[in-house]
Amino acid sequence: MISPEIYIKRALKAKRVDRVESIQTLWSGYGEIVRYQVHDSGVIKEPNPHSVILKSIRLDKVNEHPRGWQSQHSHERKLRSYDIEANWYENWANQCSVSERVAQCHCVWRGEEAIYILMEDLDASHYSIRKSRLEVIDCFAVLEWLANFHARFLGVEENGTSFDLWPRGTYWYLSTRPDEWQAMAESPLKAYASKIDLAIENASYKTLVHGDAKVANFCFSADLRQVSAVDFQYVGRGIGVQDVAYFLGSCLNEATLSGNLSYLLEYYFSELSRCLMARGESPDFAEKVVTEWDALFCVAWADFHRFILGWSPEHAKNTAFSREMATKGIECILRGDR
Repeated sequence: MISPEIYIKRALKAKRVDRVESIQTLWSGYGEIVRYQVHDSGVIKEPNPHSVILKSIRLDKVNEHPRGWQSQHSHERKLRSYDIEANWYENWANQCSVSERVAQCHCVWRGEEAIYILMEDLDASHYSIRKSRLEVIDCFAVLEWLANFHARFLGVEENGTSFDLWPRGTYWYLSTRPDEWQAMAESPLKAYASKIDLAIENASYKTLVHGDAKVANFCFSADLRQVSAVDFQYVGRGIGVQDVAYFLGSCLNEATLSGNLSYLLEYYFSELSRCLMARGESPDFAEKVVTEWDALFCVAWADFHRFILGWSPEHAKNTAFSREMATKGIECILRGDR
């Protein structure tokens, strides 16, 4: 297997490559994300030296899952997720604009034992702030990013060989989590899991969803007004509110969510409508998308809560607010709204 330093040196036609620091190891020990400094590149002219990020994924071993969910099924899903992330950066990321900013990909290398994804260093591009919690006002930048992203890829089709992302985005949808569903205690949420899943799958308006849109996967500018997204392992077709529900649950506490959810959703849907019309869609079409996705928000929340109850019922995300939202999602299904 080619070493990371040699790979970067060849790919960027550099005279010297220095490892600077490990930013993080990947989940379950599948590799690491490392910052390198590139000197005298024949590809990247300014500045010199230039900082780059290498996501290095190991394909040759099954690792221990931190919560004990390791199996051949989960291992194969994880490997597939990294292959899809490489596809995203190779074939899709260049369609994004500054409004749905993502890291520039320099190149991708696939070997029998590893995948290397060589990317722009977002810290060096003034997206150096990482957050684990947000104030309500700071959610707007991410909601704008999501609205732009969902509008850009609305109507994307999974048919044909050119679609090389997940047919269904997110990492928690039901058919990929049979073990977690089986582990759930008997409950209405477990009983209605398949109907919740079907309501999302049968939505009329599909887009690409980021699939893991937690706040930790957004890099902020110093003023928190601009963001760039990372970690596209679970990008694929879905409905925009899957990303919105997951994002809001990742960055706001129960009290803040309870008091501000309507306001935040109104902001996202207003931005989504604006973005769709800016892309040439009619107001009537934008309203149809918003109406459908708004009705599915609680259903999308219930879908993720189902995963949490099977995967780790003691998790901090199993809150009273989340349980209430899941109940609303079930009620939506029972009313026949979806």
